[in-house]
Amino acid sequence: MSLEQELAEAGLDRIAGAFRAGVKVYTSEKSPLYAALAKAGADDPDILEIASHGMASAPPVHLFTSVHFLLLGGLADPLASYFPTLTESPLPPDEAWPDFRRFCLEHRDELIELLRTRPVQMTYVERCRNILAPMSYIADQAGEPLNLIEIGCSVGVLLTFDRYAYELHEGERVGPEDAPFLLKGKLAGGPKLRIPRIGTRTGLDLNIIDTNSEEDRRWMLATCFPELLEKQAQLAEAMDIVAETDIRWMEGDALVNLRQALADTPDPVCVFHNACLFYWPQEAKAALDELLCEESRKRTIYRFGVEPSDRHNEVMSGTAGDREKTDTEITGELTYTCYSDGKLDRKILALSSVTLGETKWLG
Repeated sequence: MSLEQELAEAGLDRIAGAFRAGVKVYTSEKSPLYAALAKAGADDPDILEIASHGMASAPPVHLFTSVHFLLLGGLADPLASYFPTLTESPLPPDEAWPDFRRFCLEHRDELIELLRTRPVQMTYVERCRNILAPMSYIADQAGEPLNLIEIGCSVGVLLTFDRYAYELHEGERVGPEDAPFLLKGKLAGGPKLRIPRIGTRTGLDLNIIDTNSEEDRRWMLATCFPELLEKQAQLAEAMDIVAETDIRWMEGDALVNLRQALADTPDPVCVFHNACLFYWPQEAKAALDELLCEESRKRTIYRFGVEPSDRHNEVMSGTAGDREKTDTEITGELTYTCYSDGKLDRKILALSSVTLGETKWLG
């Protein structure tokens, strides 16, 4: 076997590992269809090869999203009969594989084009639950109005977190009376929750989603797992709110655009990200710290991130080996960093469940 063949085989083995790990993740996130497809796909070289053109950190869900996107666009195919988003009486998920495989092979070129040009930008309105506490925490220290810069903003839902209501402590409601959603979760400890006054809002992303574009909106809806109809409806309504909100969008590499975004943003400034940096290589994460340390010679910069742990990244990318078999839970981490005088002070404030619905405050 040539070196090129060995490398290709090793790459497919990694992707197969990501498919196998996905069975557990999709099951826990209440998507039996994706769990069934991941289980069967792990042993199919043709499907693994197609998935290899997608994001290295999440090959299965990138492929599933691309298939979902084509079907939501009205592409008539028997495969649609397995998607709850496309039929009121979906067929059993365990029977979907033959149609899924055929569909992928028939639409291989279209799928590879999507995998190469549209990154996974999955977001749910419920993710706002995990940014309310750190926003309250930072506003208490930095003052208001708090000016926001989100790295990996996707469609911008988190930049409008102040438009929604929350119940993270039983019986305690926080947020506007006329909020379209009441987002419930469990928060143990933490700061007194409130909605800070927000000043400017800036979103950075490699691919800015235009909420007035039917195709862009369809891509975002396709990222929702097909069984989560309520969450998909919430996202559609939230995109309408984003469209009505004054947000400055900057498309491209965050490491290139962040410096200008900071220059255009008054104090106090809060840089944040959610389920974004775990896609980044370590050298890019280090470069972000270096940039913010340099900028902090002129001003104090506050940053928080809600990210899956490094362990989650290993599992979803297929680089965890057999260790995922012993895992009972994959957690998320809420980290806080203050940059001042060219230095940084970082700590983990909280840990979250895999679905980010339950959070335990540490700091």
